[in-house]
Amino acid sequence: MAKKRKGLAKTMPMRVLEEKGIPYEPRRQAHKQYTAEGVAEDLGVPVAQVVKAMIVQRSDRRFVLVVIPGDRHLSLKKVGAALGDKKVALASERDVQRVTGYQVGAVSVLGFRRSDIAAYVDKRVLEQETVIISAGRPDVGLALSPGDLMQALEGAQVGDFCDEG
Repeated sequence: MAKKRKGLAKTMPMRVLEEKGIPYEPRRQAHKQYTAEGVAEDLGVPVAQVVKAMIVQRSDRRFVLVVIPGDRHLSLKKVGAALGDKKVALASERDVQRVTGYQVGAVSVLGFRRSDIAAYVDKRVLEQETVIISAGRPDVGLALSPGDLMQALEGAQVGDFCDEG
């Protein structure tokens, strides 16, 4: 018996956006991509529009999400200053998968396993006309406006979290 061809299977980030009534556009990539540069190339968009979800661990072992443009590098010093914690570090790959439920390289900014992760968004993300977030899998991105992203990340704090350059 042949399987019926179906549309794109709903991922957790898609469900979260739909539950909140936030419009998005799925963007299929030509290949599985695990970097912002690869996603941007496949979709034909500037790398800055492809946002990265960075999971940072505080010295008290709690985790935070920092959303940055794909063409930038995270500044742990600036994140630490914003959190009042000089000993922040990038979470290990194991911890990222454990707390988010996503594979490193396909971590979305939405739909984590744990709901106690505070969100911080770099101000440069808000300068984009459209942003692409991971759909939680390496072959699909979700396009939405930065304002809608902020609505989805209710309570997210905006700041400067990137290295200069």
